[in-house]
Amino acid sequence: MFWIASVSGQKEQSDTLSERQIEIRKIPDSHLKWLLQQLFRQKAKAIYIIIATTISIGLNMVRPILTGKLFSLLWAMYSNRIDFHIMPDYFNLFNLMRTNPLIWKYSLLILGLGLASFLVDISVGILNEYVANRTERDIRQEFYESVQSKSMAFHDTAKVGELMSQATFDVRIINATISPGLRILTQAIVSAIVTFVILFAYDWRIAVSIFILVPVYIWALRNYTKKMHPLTEKVQKQFGICNAVLQENVSGIRVVRAFTGEKYETKKFAKEVEILKDDIIERGRRRALYFPPMILSASIAIAIGLSIWFIYNGTMTPEAAITINGVLVQLYEPTFMLSWILFLTNMGLAGAKRILGTMKEEEIIIEKPNAVSIADVKGKIDYQNVSFSYHNLRMNNRSKDDNNNQSDETPKKKIRDTLSNITFKIEPGEIVAILGPTGCGKSTLTKLLARMYNPDKGKILVDDLDIQDLTLDSLRKNIGVIEQDIFLFSTTLRDNIAYGTDRDVSDEEIIEIAKAAQAHEFIMSFDEGYDTLVGERGVSLSGGQKQRIAIARAFLANPKILILDDSSSAIDAETEEKIQKAMDNLLKNRTVFIITHRLSTIKRANKIIVMRKGQIVSQGTHDSLLSSSDDYRRIFGRHVELPPIKKQEVVEGVGGK
Repeated sequence: MFWIASVSGQKEQSDTLSERQIEIRKIPDSHLKWLLQQLFRQKAKAIYIIIATTISIGLNMVRPILTGKLFSLLWAMYSNRIDFHIMPDYFNLFNLMRTNPLIWKYSLLILGLGLASFLVDISVGILNEYVANRTERDIRQEFYESVQSKSMAFHDTAKVGELMSQATFDVRIINATISPGLRILTQAIVSAIVTFVILFAYDWRIAVSIFILVPVYIWALRNYTKKMHPLTEKVQKQFGICNAVLQENVSGIRVVRAFTGEKYETKKFAKEVEILKDDIIERGRRRALYFPPMILSASIAIAIGLSIWFIYNGTMTPEAAITINGVLVQLYEPTFMLSWILFLTNMGLAGAKRILGTMKEEEIIIEKPNAVSIADVKGKIDYQNVSFSYHNLRMNNRSKDDNNNQSDETPKKKIRDTLSNITFKIEPGEIVAILGPTGCGKSTLTKLLARMYNPDKGKILVDDLDIQDLTLDSLRKNIGVIEQDIFLFSTTLRDNIAYGTDRDVSDEEIIEIAKAAQAHEFIMSFDEGYDTLVGERGVSLSGGQKQRIAIARAFLANPKILILDDSSSAIDAETEEKIQKAMDNLLKNRTVFIITHRLSTIKRANKIIVMRKGQIVSQGTHDSLLSSSDDYRRIFGRHVELPPIKKQEVVEGVGGK
């Protein structure tokens, strides 16, 4: 829970929060309260469902009263004929019905009330379904928007299968909780209240005798819910685990096949499914132990027994007995349905808890309320003593109420920062090559520029503006990224190239860009050309083809700052030569970061930054680094003839300790 000490503190804190964070902190901590808020967004419809359900119950409860009166009338008529030694027959009964309008009145009222209740129930059912599905749509959409807005720190650890389970299964169960849950829960509560009002009105002795069982009834419901809730949460969590295992296996099917891991993966999935089966069986066993119907049956048996006794003693009329027992019978349906509804409600609340937990996880990347939109970017970049650690990121992302019970004196292992004291400047239009061994922080350095993460210390300036003072949209619109692991969407090649472009793009422009990226030729080799559908994650294309599509996509977006993360690693020499020629024109007036170890690419850079263990160990041109940097010489010593080593001078702007 985020606590703020004072009103002034609240205002000061709110000034540093993004609008999205303020929205997140307005979300209730209670998943039940949050679910009710979602439901009562359609307040008028929800209130109508409750009122109409109450009216329907009232109409149904009047029917036993009218039935009792009708029976009393017919019994009086029957007794009167017996007194005159007249044996009744069916024809005489119909004759009596013609002569006594009360019989018709009660009969038609019972029929009319049943019809009216049926029509009201239809309207409630339709409206309840509408409310449930609209609430489901709103929750699913909000959940999707929430996941979209999360920082990369969230997505680095989130399991896709779990998120898919929450967005589909959990949200769908919430729908079932509302429809028919809202209607039946209202029916059960109102029916119980109306029943006891009628019981006390007709015979307080029977009412008190049955009321004694109410605490037992409530205890049984509470005990049932208490035991079902953790089992339901366990089932849905395990369902998410199974979904995550399945999603991971399908995504990595090529690796599974390559390493003949089918049996291992099948065994792993079977193990999780077996756990899910056992959890569902245990939940079903608990659900079968639902005692309220037995308590209701005992109540009706008591009412019938007492009614017979009171009638025999002359202290109760048959009309009262029929009314009382008829009203109690009306509780059978809601009592039996309550088992199912409580089961669905537990599932819905468990789903709401999981969804809310994901939505309440706050952003680490904050867009200030007064953030400015940057336009006409020149491409000047300035890193000033920037340090960053993924370990610190994970620590900061933990829940505030997570107490590890460690004392301050406990020695802590020193963990090296991913980046440490990074300082350098890049002028507009410069091409900068970044190289170093795996894990030295090359890609992380560029991710900080696009604010995928925030630095722990220091700051980054673009055109002399702190990127934390800029809107995320305007910053990222001016930064194009082509990563080593290319992601393509399961749509056409045309749509993949045009992805992220806010304007309408003509076919001619897409073709021109594709030609510049050396992609047009292989695209036209497909039967459908630019309308060719790409398999999921672009599996139907080769690595080089995917990278050329990604290059075309970045070029079409026309960013002023371009990051190429080893983007030509899967391109053959002939294609690379063509792309290099295209880049001569396409990279004009852009600031470019190139993460690569290709000597041909590095030589084109205006500046080379060499990294090791999260620090910049040297920077300069290719020729100067060959004669002054041991790290740089080690990288290219096998490929070129090295000049004599010169004593390395301290270079202004080099980060390190």
